[in-house]
Amino acid sequence: MLKRHGLFWLKTCPRLNVLQKYSILIPHSFIIRNVYQRRQYAKGRRNQVVKKELKPLKFPIPNYISVNKLANLLNCRVEKLIKDLTALGFENITTTYILSKEYVELILQEYNFALPSLSTSTNLDNVYDELKSPVNPKLLTKRPPVVTIMGHVDHGKTTIIDYLRKSSVVAQEHGGITQHIGAFQITTPKSGKRITFLDTPGHAAFLKMRERGANITDIIVLVVSVEDSVMPQTLEAIKHVKKSGNELIIAITKIDRIPQPKEREKKIEKVINDLISQDIAVEKIGGDVQVIPISAKTGENMDLLEESIVLLSDVMDIRAENSPKTIAEGWIIESQVKKQVGNVATILVKKGTLRKGKILICGNTFCKIKNLIDDKGTHIPEATPSFATEVFGWKDVPHVGDEIIQVKSEAIAKKFISKRQDLVEVQKNSSTVERLNEERALAKENHHNKDKDVDSESQDATQDNKLDAGPKNINFIIKCDVSGSAEAVSESISSLGNNEVRCNVISSSVGIPAESDLKMAQITDSTILCFNLGNLPSEVINNRAGIKIKQYNVIYKLIEDVTETLTENLKPIFEKKIISTVDIREIFDFKLKKKTIKIAGCKVNNGIIKKNSLIQVVRGPNDDVIFDGTLSTLKHNKDDVAEVSKGHECGITFENAFEGFKPGDKILAYENVKVPRYL
Repeated sequence: MLKRHGLFWLKTCPRLNVLQKYSILIPHSFIIRNVYQRRQYAKGRRNQVVKKELKPLKFPIPNYISVNKLANLLNCRVEKLIKDLTALGFENITTTYILSKEYVELILQEYNFALPSLSTSTNLDNVYDELKSPVNPKLLTKRPPVVTIMGHVDHGKTTIIDYLRKSSVVAQEHGGITQHIGAFQITTPKSGKRITFLDTPGHAAFLKMRERGANITDIIVLVVSVEDSVMPQTLEAIKHVKKSGNELIIAITKIDRIPQPKEREKKIEKVINDLISQDIAVEKIGGDVQVIPISAKTGENMDLLEESIVLLSDVMDIRAENSPKTIAEGWIIESQVKKQVGNVATILVKKGTLRKGKILICGNTFCKIKNLIDDKGTHIPEATPSFATEVFGWKDVPHVGDEIIQVKSEAIAKKFISKRQDLVEVQKNSSTVERLNEERALAKENHHNKDKDVDSESQDATQDNKLDAGPKNINFIIKCDVSGSAEAVSESISSLGNNEVRCNVISSSVGIPAESDLKMAQITDSTILCFNLGNLPSEVINNRAGIKIKQYNVIYKLIEDVTETLTENLKPIFEKKIISTVDIREIFDFKLKKKTIKIAGCKVNNGIIKKNSLIQVVRGPNDDVIFDGTLSTLKHNKDDVAEVSKGHECGITFENAFEGFKPGDKILAYENVKVPRYL
């Protein structure tokens, strides 16, 4: 027993290995006592860790706080806090460094403070998630498919919808191109089933609108002209299709323009091969993408396109919740300000049912539904899933592409909007705080590397360089009929410019320019660009402040005009063009009352020299410039003349009493010619 205990103790206590070496027997009581003490010590250490109590937090956690103020709250030395922050991975920490709320929470955990439960979301996109209800599979019912028609400019997208709904939407569009997202629900003539179509514009400026259309749809019909095949916006649409993961149908349009069957087949084959080269798995190569040649003008194969959409939607088994208890959700397709009715938004319903009197929340605004109108302008009692409807009653114009959610009351809507606005403010402050920290870190580095006098001079020079180095801002204020167009115009022109001049969009909104817009334009020296606003009131066009207001109906004309304005504001570059050369042959001294002046006796070799000409006096084989300026006098014989032509002699004196010329020097008369510049 003693030996067993002894072996046990020797194994657990390496310091006593020497006893084993010399075969020294250890008393039994010594072994038991030390084993017991070791076990008790280990047990006490475990209890000490478990029973460690968290300190109560006696102050609210601020969104932003400097290091020295946080040290005061924690009642610790600033040096120790900076040392701990450096150990946690912070760099360039100073006493004035500003910490965000997330970093403060991390520090409080390290200092063993009990933190309150963090239930608030810091992501703007997730603020309203708790208002949503989970999907109940028992309440899912079939809904009409949402079909987006995409493709290049003038490939016949809107003409397809015109044929299906027996209307003429394309005739209402300026320039013959669609400049809005049109949402229509039609009952197909052959199958009698309902389909919701989204007609997205094909112009490059409406990229965001097309992308939005692809992200809220079930099926995409990609329109490709048999004459043009795959074009830039076609490639862009293909990217959106792949990114969204939606089902795809290819419609090859305008086949009526190629009446010969063989030629038509050859053109269709070329389009299909071009699509295959873009990794589109068409049925020809064993894929599942249907390709249908059609003519929306004559109606050829339009029944096949309709049948393909209906069949594909049946296979997809598209469903949505629609019961009295379902919380309605959807997306803003378009929004605008209408005369007499106010703020209006077109909503595509995702789930639930919209009815008059319901409260909807979207972004930073909400709505108590006053009225619902369909795409034909008819008042409707309700809007079910996949239905597109205009909703009246918004407090402010909602942002296109935002999600709408139904809430029980206005109080709940205001509560969540306030919560979202707080997050928006935090995000704005975050960028400001980052900039302040960078500036303070740079100031600290300059302070250590330079003397105070040198440092102040360098700061002044840096500020001067910043003022001189930046591109010149040409300011614009955008006013459009709908928010989708305002977004598209802003995206199109905001990227225009170079390192000398750039387009600066001050604001972008819907509606006719108001007094506030005119004041903002006056303060910022902006031009107001009006898109699709129709005839503006005379008091707006002929405003007292003299603000430039330009009106457009087609977006590419607006872009061209903005580009031309930016080009006009580029710094001018001049080239010297020699218009005459004059030889200085002799020097004459002419005595006045108090002084003697030198006159250059010259002969004009070519061209015409004028009294107001810009001139250079050059010398030697390399034409070294010894004077650059203008003439003081130009005489022929004893008469002052305005100009002297080739072959004639003249007497010349120069401005600033320049008399450093010699016989053999040349006078070059030149003019500065402005060089055309382009962005």
